[in-house]
Amino acid sequence: MSGDGARKELYDIMQRDLSFSEKAEQALALGQTYLGVQNGHLTRIDTESDYWKTIASTDPADGQFPPGLILDLSTTYCRRTVENESVAVYDAPNQGWANDPAYDAHGLDTYHGTALIVDDEPYGTVCFVSDDARDEAFSEEQTMFAELISRMLEHELRHRRTLEQIDRLEQFTQSVCHDLRNPLQVAQGRIEVEQQTRGDSEQLRTADRALDRMQEIVTDILTLARQGRDASETEPVSLSSLVTECWQSIEADAPRPQVVDDYRFRADPQRTKQLFENLFRNALEHGGEDVTLRVGQLPSQSGFYVEDSGSGIPPDIRDEVFETGTSTGDDGMGLGLAIVEGVVSAHEWTIRVTEGSDGGARFEIAGVITDS
Repeated sequence: MSGDGARKELYDIMQRDLSFSEKAEQALALGQTYLGVQNGHLTRIDTESDYWKTIASTDPADGQFPPGLILDLSTTYCRRTVENESVAVYDAPNQGWANDPAYDAHGLDTYHGTALIVDDEPYGTVCFVSDDARDEAFSEEQTMFAELISRMLEHELRHRRTLEQIDRLEQFTQSVCHDLRNPLQVAQGRIEVEQQTRGDSEQLRTADRALDRMQEIVTDILTLARQGRDASETEPVSLSSLVTECWQSIEADAPRPQVVDDYRFRADPQRTKQLFENLFRNALEHGGEDVTLRVGQLPSQSGFYVEDSGSGIPPDIRDEVFETGTSTGDDGMGLGLAIVEGVVSAHEWTIRVTEGSDGGARFEIAGVITDS
């Protein structure tokens, strides 16, 4: 198999809808073939406890290094790999490894190991082994391919950890928000009873508005907690239909946004609605009911814009407005534009803030896949 063919097949494996263990096993099998060795292993290592375990392996259950095997790190070549990032042995007895504890324990004449680093911490190794010696050393191309497998598995491990963190965050956020909504609903119910039995008052209206705002914050926090997932399910959408649907969910006396020119592109409809709803609410919050909104296609690149006639965003904070907690208003929590940035990132688009044609804020979203 040629180097180009092996790399292409490795990329294909990593793009498949497979579990991490399935991707690792297929990548190891490919490396085993390309390097011309007996077996390939992905290991998990803890140097402090001298722990070594095979996470994935091309060895069968009754083989020498099956998945799940636990060994003392001190009896493996991998201890050297963790220290040196990479180790290649093609004829252990004749290369000075005959007295090494790893050779004494397992008798492997051939070993090629590459260290895995995840979140700046040693994770384990990708290693390829054979009982017998090779006729010649591993080539530079073979070493580079083994390292490529390691880097791709590192990426998959980081991605898996990120998804696990997102799941934990979602569960925690949903639990907290559920606990908050119950007392909020009780308080809103008590206000409604007071208004019906004793009449309305400015104090009750103020309290009711505060509770409504708290409900909005809870909803925004839940939305923000779900932003980490990629927008993998996309379909053709249009600006005009998205604007119409989103505006219907916003209670405002302001004029309906003007769609300057319609534009069809591919996106996750539900998440893209979150983008438009939050941009519209941001304009209304800072520009009032008299603000005008325009939406259209970017003239020189694939994408669209949303602009308003409000007071705009000062140039010195335009790079900061998408950060959670940043707000140009007096009572905002800075969640709305963070949600917008999350939707953009999930689609692998880009967004920038500039000045609109009427001096207000203009948000330009580029890198969009046009649906012609």
